[in-house]
Amino acid sequence: MERKKLQSLHNESLDHTLLPCYACFAGEVRDGISANLSDIRIASPFSWRGKSFPPITDAESPEHLKQISDLGIPSIFDIHTHFFPETIMKLIWRWFDNVNWAIGYRLPESERVNRLHHNGIKHFTTLNYAHKKNMAESLNDWTFANFKNWEGAIPFGTFYPEEGVLRYVKRAVEEYGFLGFKLHCEVSKLNLNDPELGDCFTYLEKKEIPIVIHTGTAPLPGEFTGIQFFKPFIESYPKLHVIVAHMGAHEISAYAALLGDFPNLALDTTMVFVDFLATGKVEDVDSAIPILEAYQNQIYFGSDFPNIPYNLNHPIANLLRLPISDKAKQKILYQNAKNRFFK
Repeated sequence: MERKKLQSLHNESLDHTLLPCYACFAGEVRDGISANLSDIRIASPFSWRGKSFPPITDAESPEHLKQISDLGIPSIFDIHTHFFPETIMKLIWRWFDNVNWAIGYRLPESERVNRLHHNGIKHFTTLNYAHKKNMAESLNDWTFANFKNWEGAIPFGTFYPEEGVLRYVKRAVEEYGFLGFKLHCEVSKLNLNDPELGDCFTYLEKKEIPIVIHTGTAPLPGEFTGIQFFKPFIESYPKLHVIVAHMGAHEISAYAALLGDFPNLALDTTMVFVDFLATGKVEDVDSAIPILEAYQNQIYFGSDFPNIPYNLNHPIANLLRLPISDKAKQKILYQNAKNRFFK
């Protein structure tokens, strides 16, 4: 089946609740990538850059370790890693399986943490999110009960528009000691401008607690995603510390345009500078490179671990190869997050 027809099916059918199975396309050649019948990535609904897939398993000694050492980077801080209760994580993996999105680190929890350390990622967040009411608080309780088992974990909570939301957000900060929160506007069908969340944002703004927010339209748009929802939100809470996931793809330039006006606003690089183009076309990704240099104090490295269709070396090594200064690389991979969480 030609690429154009495949892309048409993708555009017409994709939604986050029930994505079509693309297994019927396995074995075909797409975008110059050689078919490998044992690799479900050949049937991905999203395009890949280049003529071969990046490795999906870790090398014994990942190549980026020497590179970061040469740059004087003591370790990597990953601002975008996911931890869910195993029952929920397995459901997430089943969803990805249905769309041929390979999972690079489908491992028991303790082994996943070991893989982070193996790749020089000594600090990482515990991102999760709720897709319905009466779920967020229990996720926070689970994170609090478990994060100390994950060496290097920076505890993040979540919240949802519902009765009692401010109460459990305050508990997460004041009793649990959480250092951030995660929101996912697409999966949660969450409107950042919902008045029910206003007190939470005001509280977190005052406490200077950051929120990682998936507000962009990539890889799939949602009812409340996009710059048209985010801009009035950040204008309402101009001092709120917000880290926009995936650099706001597919609208990277629109989100980047806000960085100069909102010094507490930042972007993370999650799944942007990689060969897997779920977050945008090649030209969109390439045009985002100058943003890393221009706003190097407001960019964080993120991976989306463990749900990535390549190994951790891939996004790290790709970032290290970009035509930006060593100082920008040091800040993005380590220093900005260190300054944020270890003042």
